[in-house]
Amino acid sequence: MKNIYLCLSLLIFLISCYEVEGDRVGFLSDDIYLKGTDTLYLPLGGKGDTDYAWLDNSSMPCVFSIENVRDEAGNRSEQFFKEYTYRTWIKPYDMLTDKTAEDLYAKLADTTFACFLINSTNGQLQYLETSSNLVSPGDVYHVDVRVTNSWGYKIFPDYAILKLTSESRAYVLNEVINGVSCVVNGENQFAVYDQINTSQPDFVDRRDNIYADNGVEFCRIHKTSDEPAVGIKVIFKLLDSEGQLFNPADYATYQTGTYSYIDVSINRQNTSEGMIMEFPTTPWPVDVNFRSYLRGPTFNTFNNLDLASMALAYQAGTLKHLLGSWPDDNFASATAWFTRIRSLITFYESGTWEIICKVPYTHLDGTF
Repeated sequence: MKNIYLCLSLLIFLISCYEVEGDRVGFLSDDIYLKGTDTLYLPLGGKGDTDYAWLDNSSMPCVFSIENVRDEAGNRSEQFFKEYTYRTWIKPYDMLTDKTAEDLYAKLADTTFACFLINSTNGQLQYLETSSNLVSPGDVYHVDVRVTNSWGYKIFPDYAILKLTSESRAYVLNEVINGVSCVVNGENQFAVYDQINTSQPDFVDRRDNIYADNGVEFCRIHKTSDEPAVGIKVIFKLLDSEGQLFNPADYATYQTGTYSYIDVSINRQNTSEGMIMEFPTTPWPVDVNFRSYLRGPTFNTFNNLDLASMALAYQAGTLKHLLGSWPDDNFASATAWFTRIRSLITFYESGTWEIICKVPYTHLDGTF
């Protein structure tokens, strides 16, 4: 009889357990995972995000949170949970109306975040520029994630494998074009048009020269100061072939009606050291598709442009240009010439930066 009672009690217990499980509302799959690559390579100081989570028909909404980040020994890595001050938009930025520092600061706020985050609604992993505070590039970490919905919650170990790298870029260059235009019958003829962009087969090598700041290319980009600590200051300089500075007082946006990141900067000044542009946050420009159109002074005399050397380079096939042919009169009918730089650069690291472009065949002192 005791055995019968024992069996009945056990059966009732099992049924009650089954009924509790059956009473759960909704469904939470065991097969939720992060879509995309198995390993997230996080460049220190970089900013980016991953694909979203695959929910496998789990009941919505699902709420994601980072449960743990473990090193290879299984220990919690507290550096991923430390919070840092971060400037972020609290209202949408409008390049057409937000023209002053006051306009922008009204839409920005300094808050604190960890540098490694998860989007609570879709499971997307995100990292911010404050990841520059992380240490030990090359180390591998395991990211465990908690997912909660109406059913309850589950922990997903190794939701992502994370590897720190030292390959982040403080800025990204997608284009810089150096031009010298001669004005003939009111039309611009680009006798020099040197393109460093994806349309050229040597783009990667030339871009990497600029990243290395080795002085090989006509363009140099380098950081001169860590101030401002948040936000950016850029000084644009045009130099002749001998390193003399074109008069910055005459620098201007090249193309009227074209939205240039020069125009959407604030506190823009033409000073003795170059054109200065500022913005209170990075990445800058906010729209990474913004080009700059910087035009240098216009000259009505040609004693400071080496047309003879340009003609020889044209005949030798070494002159980068947009001409159908070299004019028979060697541009004697031209009435003026000017320089133009077009660029597509995005800065991700705060501080003061210089963009310096040297224009070939130009000699401000008139001596060749």
